Amino acid sequence: MRHRTLTISIVLTITALLIAGCAQEEQQQEQTVQSIAVKVLVLQERDREVLATYTGSLEGERQAVLYAKLAETVDSIWVDEGRTVTAGQVIVSLDKTGPSTSYSETRATFLNTEKTYRKMEFLYKEGAVSELDFDAARTSFEVSRAAFEAVNRLVEVQTPIAGVVTSVDVNPGDQVHVGQALATVATTRNLRVRFGVNANDVVEFRAGSQVRISSDAVAGTANGTIVTVASSANPISRAFEVEALIDNAAGMFAPGMFVRVHIVKERLGRVIAIPRQTLLELDNKKTVYTIVDGKAQPRVVTLGADLLGEVVVTSGLKSGDTLITLGQNYVEDGVPTNITELNEQVL
Repeated sequence: MRHRTLTISIVLTITALLIAGCAQEEQQQEQTVQSIAVKVLVLQERDREVLATYTGSLEGERQAVLYAKLAETVDSIWVDEGRTVTAGQVIVSLDKTGPSTSYSETRATFLNTEKTYRKMEFLYKEGAVSELDFDAARTSFEVSRAAFEAVNRLVEVQTPIAGVVTSVDVNPGDQVHVGQALATVATTRNLRVRFGVNANDVVEFRAGSQVRISSDAVAGTANGTIVTVASSANPISRAFEVEALIDNAAGMFAPGMFVRVHIVKERLGRVIAIPRQTLLELDNKKTVYTIVDGKAQPRVVTLGADLLGEVVVTSGLKSGDTLITLGQNYVEDGVPTNITELNEQVL
C-alpha cells in the first residue's frame, strides 16, 4: 500500500512538473511571438535651425552653350558628358561636305593663296618682285586664311571655355538647324543657382547671406553665398530672383541638377526634434512610441517648428527618451519590443 502511494506521488509530481514546463514554454513562445522588432533613436537636446526652402536649377559659374551656326548633319561628337575639356577644344564636328559650309572651296582658296604668298615671300627676299606685289600676295593670303578659319569654326564647333561637358544634345547623323543647341560646357568648381522669392520673404535675403543646397540625387549638401537679390519682381511670376554662388569643391553637384535651397530663418537652442515619419495620428492626437523597460509606450506630443525632415517637440518627450523610428505602426501600449538598431542623436 505504501509502495503504491509513493508511486502515485511520484507520478503526480512528474505530471505537475510537465504541466509547469509546458506552461512556461507556452508563455515564452507567446512572449516571443508578441515581441515586435523595432529601430530606435535615443533623443538629445540640440541646437537647431528653422529653414526656409526654395527650388532652383544649378548652372556653372561660367557656362557656354554651343549652338549650330549652320544647317548641316552632325558628323562626329568628340567628347562624352562629364568629360573635362580645355578652351578651344573641338566638341562637335558638322559635315564639311555639306552644301551650306563652303568648306572645300574656302580651304582650296586658302591653300592656293598660301602657296603664292610663300613663293612671293622668297622672291621678295631675293629682290625679284616689288614690295607692292609682295604686300598684295600677303593680304590675299591673310584674307583667305581668316575666311577659312571662320568656316572651319562653323563646322568644327569649339568650346570657348575650359570646364566639364555637362550635356551633349545631338547624335552623329542628326540634321541640325541654325541656333540649335549642340552641347554645354561649364565650370564646376563653383556653381550658380537662381530661385524665386515672394515679396513677403525677399526682405530676409541680402548679398553675403549664407545658403545651403541639397538634392535627391546626392547624399550630402553644399554651402553657398547669395550674390544678388533682384530689386524688382518678375512681371510674369511676381517673384524676386535671388542668385547664389555655391562652393562645389567636393564635386557632389553638377550643372543642370535640380536642387533645394535652404536659408536659416531662426536658430533654436537646446530643443528636442524627431523625424517626421515617426509621428502617428491616434485619437486625433499626434503620438509617438517610446520604449520603457523593453515595452512600447505611447506619448502624446505637442509640435513646434518644422525643420529639414524633422519637427520640434515642445512637450511629451525629453532628452534620453528612446523613440521608435521604425516599427511604430505595429506596436501597442505595453507590447514587448526587440531593438534591432539603436542610434543616438549627435550633440
